[in-house]
Amino acid sequence: MLIKLRNLILLQRSGSYFKFNFISLQLFFILSRFLMNCLKMNPNLLIKKIDIKLRNFNYNFLDIVKGYNLPAEIYYNYFLSIEEFKLKNLWNHIITNWNKMKCDLRENDNFLDSEYSKKEFHQIHTKMNDNDLNELLIDFIDNNHLKCFFVCNSIQNYITPK
Repeated sequence: MLIKLRNLILLQRSGSYFKFNFISLQLFFILSRFLMNCLKMNPNLLIKKIDIKLRNFNYNFLDIVKGYNLPAEIYYNYFLSIEEFKLKNLWNHIITNWNKMKCDLRENDNFLDSEYSKKEFHQIHTKMNDNDLNELLIDFIDNNHLKCFFVCNSIQNYITPK
């Protein structure tokens, strides 16, 4: 692959076309690497942690990453296989991770200027059902891919802590 890339660059060394093509290829490789590394583990490894479904509900908070071939059903099926009182524990785990990250970055000027530092999320200590969790996660993710992958990683960490 690297040899093909080098040959492509050598063949197309004609002015601005070369620069554009090379930058496009660099961007492609950076984005590909990011997408391959955005999750801490392969979601398919979580299947063995899923028990029989206890409820029926159609989650949709991960719908914004359908284009990444993320097997969202694995996460949804996990939620439906745990007892309902554990849903709030899952939410609290995600929010604890988010608040810890915000605390760690509180002196980073770029973070402070970003949208991620503005909105506040809090733990919940009351009963929660599937619809409540789905709505909270939709609000948290807010059509943001980075937050969506953050949620996926937090769920993975909740299911298989290190």
